[in-house]
Amino acid sequence: MQNNVKNYFTKSTISNIITICTAVLLYLAISNFAVVKNAISTVYGIISPFVVAFVIAFLLHTPVAWFENKFFSRIKRKRALSILCTYIVAALVLAALIVAAAPQVADSVVSVGNNIPKYIQSITELLDKLTTQYHWDPAFIESVTETMNSALKELSAFVLALVPQLFNFSVSIGNFAIDLFMSVIASIYMLATKERLIFQMKKILYSFTKEKKADRVIEIGQLTNEMFSKFINGKMLDSLIIGILCFIGMMFIYSPYAILIAIIVGVTNMIPFFGPFIGAIPSTLILLMVSPLDALIFVAFVLALQQFDGNILGPKILGDSTGLAPIWVLVSITIGGGLMGFIGMIIGVPTFAVFYSLLSENMDKRLAKKNIIADREKMTLTPEGETTTDEPNA
Repeated sequence: MQNNVKNYFTKSTISNIITICTAVLLYLAISNFAVVKNAISTVYGIISPFVVAFVIAFLLHTPVAWFENKFFSRIKRKRALSILCTYIVAALVLAALIVAAAPQVADSVVSVGNNIPKYIQSITELLDKLTTQYHWDPAFIESVTETMNSALKELSAFVLALVPQLFNFSVSIGNFAIDLFMSVIASIYMLATKERLIFQMKKILYSFTKEKKADRVIEIGQLTNEMFSKFINGKMLDSLIIGILCFIGMMFIYSPYAILIAIIVGVTNMIPFFGPFIGAIPSTLILLMVSPLDALIFVAFVLALQQFDGNILGPKILGDSTGLAPIWVLVSITIGGGLMGFIGMIIGVPTFAVFYSLLSENMDKRLAKKNIIADREKMTLTPEGETTTDEPNA
């Protein structure tokens, strides 16, 4: 009887049971997507300070290592001094950007608010002129004017309705400040004790899994770290250079908003392909409120800057850090942006690159078992012993 039970529960049977259970759980999760989403949001709200702390530690790991190797390599407390210097530099840079950009943001908002009545008056005068010159129906012009006036009233009502929400906004800012403080403290501990944390995770991994599986998880972790480090660090340097070039160009186009627009273009440039265009939209609107000609010149300047970045600067800095074809970069940006917004558009490319690398490795192993040679240069799949053709397989 016992042997029959053992024969019945073979590896294939257990695998089928796990597959069926996984499919059932996936169906239930999709059927109750709202409940699952709320549960995930609740869990993320609890652990979000530590997620942010990990992101901060990951971004600052490179400058900490640089300080540690270049300046404090012979000092006993080199790790603590490196972390201190890195956070001081990061805080100074962030404070400088806020101090430089905040007044320009306020000025642009005030400028937009002050110019709205002027724009409406200009449009009204233009419509009156067109009515006289081209004999348009006065009733149509009157309806357009009424629509603009009602839109202005609704905008004013919307602004007034936001006033009672200032208290809730202040509370949210306070909670955000507390979470950010916790994240910064946690990131300091992560950077200071990174070797111990890595050792503890390895200890847990090798304790509860087989050695081969644990080795494989370590390999995937190293691949992920390498892929993300190359892409994020390279993209940050690329965006910094683009932001500086944009600032220099803006000094010749419209200098009062040079810092604000340079920051917008530099930050959004972290997104591959679409970044400069996403940053150009709010920047163009800001300039459009001041001078349509300056806005037009800025659009031409951003197009030239994007071509320089995409064809010269980007490949020089990043190289082939992800190994993805352009179509897969677009797919990863689209999926990442749909799932996680702006952050997803940034991390979507290295995440997809990791999955692509693992899938490619798995496919190579499967083809090798079938004695099929994959020639990536000629794009051919040929069984061993047969000669390859010049034409790629469909």
